[in-house]
Amino acid sequence: MLLALFVTLASAESATGAVAAPAAVVESLINRDAEGIGMGLILGAPTGFSAAWRPGGRFLVDGGVAWSFVPTSGGVRSYVQIHIDAAIDLADLRTAEMPNMHFPIWMGVGPRTRLGDGTGYEAFNLAVRVPVGMGFWHDGVPVEGFIEVAPGVGVFPRTEFIVDAALGVRFYIPMPGGAPRFKSADPDTDPY
Repeated sequence: MLLALFVTLASAESATGAVAAPAAVVESLINRDAEGIGMGLILGAPTGFSAAWRPGGRFLVDGGVAWSFVPTSGGVRSYVQIHIDAAIDLADLRTAEMPNMHFPIWMGVGPRTRLGDGTGYEAFNLAVRVPVGMGFWHDGVPVEGFIEVAPGVGVFPRTEFIVDAALGVRFYIPMPGGAPRFKSADPDTDPY
């Protein structure tokens, strides 16, 4: 979060090199779309921290560092999961009833690793996941909620089907040089 504040303050400098007034910085943090760099939380299997980079258009890179505690007959097994995905917005669903709400649908691919206690598979495993997600955000609000399901295939030390699922929220800070995020046509003017 401190890095996010530093980036925002650095981008708020004017051509004269002076830092913008605190009210202008707060306004620039609040009144804008969910694009740039996002940081937040994910809840699900597993639960932890989420980050995303939306440089503009349809492209998205997101990742997470999360943990889980699974009760077993021999006690509690814990692990840490790290994943990063490259994804593309496939569509931005909008309706005339809520013209300022956006519901982007994305799909991607990326690696996942788990490090845990135990031996063998429980201690370390690698997988490839294919996340499919849907976000929801409002024009002028830099917060995006999302839900994501990520089926995949374990590749080491054994091959198996895996599924991750999460519900999350991210707060976005502006990124200098970023392009506007992909938005579908205004549903009030385009019926399709």
